[in-house]
Formats: sequence, structure tokens, C-alpha cells
Amino acid sequence: MHPKIGVLPLYNSEKQVFWINPLYFRGVEQAGGIPVLLSLTDDESLWEEYCRLYDGFVFTGGQDVDPALFGQDKIPECGYQAPLRDNQEIWMARRLRELDKPVLGICRGLQVMNVACGGTLYQDLPTQRPSAVVHRQEMPYSLPHHQVAIERNSLLYSLVKRDHISVNSMHHQAVLDPAPGFQVSARAEDGLIEAVEQPDRRFFLGVQWHPEHMWQDYRSGREIWRGLVEACK
Repeated sequence: MHPKIGVLPLYNSEKQVFWINPLYFRGVEQAGGIPVLLSLTDDESLWEEYCRLYDGFVFTGGQDVDPALFGQDKIPECGYQAPLRDNQEIWMARRLRELDKPVLGICRGLQVMNVACGGTLYQDLPTQRPSAVVHRQEMPYSLPHHQVAIERNSLLYSLVKRDHISVNSMHHQAVLDPAPGFQVSARAEDGLIEAVEQPDRRFFLGVQWHPEHMWQDYRSGREIWRGLVEACK
């Protein structure tokens, strides 16, 4: 049986439309899983059922996380939020950690996991943490843009088996304070946190880059997806 992976959708709040980049689905499929697009809802009983029904989960990219959720006032450079996403994803991230269900967070997904578990974020890197490293590249997104250094004593290292990998980069927010119990497993060349994980869980990993764009050409991208699916078996 192929593990069934629940994928949290992106959301256009103006048009009230759920959508997904099919590359998230392709990443799951090429690793041997079956991707299932979940709904966004304000029905907490459905959140609980989702958490129990599927073998693993992908938290996708998208809108900025509401700064109120990590105890900050919103600055002008912070982008628009999607409360429907925030509420459901924060709740599900906490619950999935309790249930020890495998979770991969990508870009915003990493940030949601960190905030859900008690961490904080930079709301806007160019204004709050200027750097020579450009963290918001232009297309094509399949090309790597900078390197990250990976901690050897980490789940991430066990997957990619390298001290450094090249990654793409499409974000203006990032982890400021890691959540209690989280291990920082990768940093960019400027020291910015690029991956976190919870060591005492089967697979609770967030990466700031986008492996859905990289698995076709880079082994490290494939191994992250494979790790998620294998953890679900």
C-alpha cells in the first residue's frame, strides 16, 4: 500500500479559491506516496479527522503568518495573511506533533510549524535582517541560489548525507527563535536558519527552500520527499 499524504492547499482569500502547485504532488508521487489535497475549514472536528486519517502531511508555502500568533505587532513590510490557513495549520501542526505523524513543512510550512510550537519569525528579512545572501530569487525556481550547511547529528543529514547542499530560495520571512525542543539542522551562508526538526519525533522536519522544484535534478530534493514517505510506512 502506498502511504497517503495529506497536502495542505494554498488559498486565494480574495477569490476564495483553494489551489496547489502540482509539483508538490509530483514530489510525493515520485517518492512512492499518494498525495491528497485537503480542504481548509473552520470545523475543528474535521481537522482532528484529517490528522488521524492520513499517514503523513505536507505544509506548503504561501501567505505570511499572522505576527499576532507569535506575539509581535505587524510591521508594514509584512505581507497579507490568510486567517483560515493560519488557524487550521497551527492547530494541525500541534496535533500532528502530539500524534507523532510525519510532517514536512516547506517555506511557510516551516514557519507555521515553528510558530505552532512556540517559536518566532522575522516578518521581513530585508528590513529586519539585511544580508548579502539573496533569499528571494527570480525564476527559474528549479535552479539553486545559495548553499546551506547541515548539522551532521540531524534527520536532514541522514536523508541527504552531505554537509552542504545547494538550495533555491523564495522567501522574505524566516525563523527568528526556534521553538522549544526544535533542533536547527541547516543554516544559510549568512547564518539564517534554513531547516528545523524535532529530534524526538519520527519525522517532523521543516525546510525553508522548495524541494518540490528541485527533486527532478537534485538528489537532495528527492531524498527529502523519500524520507517523508518512508517515515509513513
